Amino acid sequence: MAGQDERRITKVTKFRILKPVPPLTWEELGKLLRDVRYRVFRLANLIVSEAYLNFHMFRTGQSEDFKTAKPGELSKRLRQMLLEEMEKKKIKDASEQLNRFSKINALPDTVAGALSQYKIRAVTNANKWRQVIRGDASLPTFRRDMAIPIRCDKPYQRRLEKHQPGDVEVELMICAKPYPRVVLATRRDKIGDGQFAVLQKLLENKDQSTDGYRQRYFEIKQEKFTGKWHLFVTYDFPALHRQKPDPKTIVGVDVGVSVPLYVALNKGHARLGWRHFAGVGHRIRSLRNQLDARRRNMQRAGRADLSSETAGAGHGRKRKLQPIEKLQGRIQKSYSTLNHQLSKSVVEFALNHGAGAIQMEDLEGLKDVLRGTFIGARWRYHQLQQFIEYKAKEVGIVVRKVNPAHTSRRCSKCGFINSDFDRAYRDAHRTEKGSAKFLCPECEYEADADYNAARNIATLEIAKKIAVQCKRQGIALPEGKAL
Repeated sequence: MAGQDERRITKVTKFRILKPVPPLTWEELGKLLRDVRYRVFRLANLIVSEAYLNFHMFRTGQSEDFKTAKPGELSKRLRQMLLEEMEKKKIKDASEQLNRFSKINALPDTVAGALSQYKIRAVTNANKWRQVIRGDASLPTFRRDMAIPIRCDKPYQRRLEKHQPGDVEVELMICAKPYPRVVLATRRDKIGDGQFAVLQKLLENKDQSTDGYRQRYFEIKQEKFTGKWHLFVTYDFPALHRQKPDPKTIVGVDVGVSVPLYVALNKGHARLGWRHFAGVGHRIRSLRNQLDARRRNMQRAGRADLSSETAGAGHGRKRKLQPIEKLQGRIQKSYSTLNHQLSKSVVEFALNHGAGAIQMEDLEGLKDVLRGTFIGARWRYHQLQQFIEYKAKEVGIVVRKVNPAHTSRRCSKCGFINSDFDRAYRDAHRTEKGSAKFLCPECEYEADADYNAARNIATLEIAKKIAVQCKRQGIALPEGKAL
């Protein structure tokens, strides 16, 4: 058995709910899920408001300590509130309808417990409330279409099961018995090899052994545009034992001008650049251009229809513009897929070279600086950086953000900062690939501009070194980026 203190990685995988198991119908399942979701929404906001009120009373001296009501107590209170609301509406058998979910609470413990542990705890601690009171953060609120959380980590709680003729089913503990049972869409050709491999490992570990992949909790969420329901399975597994990486070996990741990324080492000449990412770049451009063109056509058609004298009003506008929203969803999914591919390449590059750290540019507040670059015009760079961070964490590689000021103008060989290497210089000296050559006037070092920048970003304590060099050359750092 793996040790209890062994580091574990937590991830999420998603499966579409294909159908309910008879005699349950889709109409009955849909109503049940919507009813549970409404109760989850009410309970979540009740817990948060109670926690904030108690903290406020504590801070103002009206209470001796900061105590929060237990979710079970609030669930009972919510049940009473729902009962009173139903009685006011003169709904028959109100109490019996509430009993479908729990005889004493608004929701079963599997749902209320998961809501408290996985959703509420992070936003109701004392530090969070201090931020709210100072005005540094807003009061947390939850929307009616939020996901339904369900615990599945205890021995008696339901988890994924495989049945004949190979269907994967699960009983959803969202109400009192009998639990609704659903079939998930788990065909290999539909979900992909990686997701299918995770599914098999989850099914094999029936005893929830710490040596394998353990199911921790579910989330049920309805897709906004299609109305389809999905089951998100949160699971964990032991981190891989790898040779300890070298903290002095650093990978630098630069926002590319001609390609999405340029990756380089602080030692040696290994890199990932045009040859590796050019194909992805072409796919991005093609995808974006095609979808932008389709969106413009849809918008023009929509305006023409809506301006017609015979055009309908009201919900007709929403219906005609809905394809544009669906198209935006397709764009987001495509970007996510490509970002996964790029982030995997970066982390594998770091592993293959024994790197102990990955350094990336801190791109917050740099929208104007990025304008005109490949990533600024066409990419979801924040998502890409998030993917790199969590993938690196899984394999024990540290990720650091560095100030990007002058990283493209500094010579990675001698450290001299070429102030003349600006956007105009790049545009005037572009190659057929779209990149530019960096030339150091001090040591005459010449290299691909993106590669030179990546090498700088891979340098340990690069911000301090640039600050020292700027002072030596009498160069001011860009405003707001003091080091």
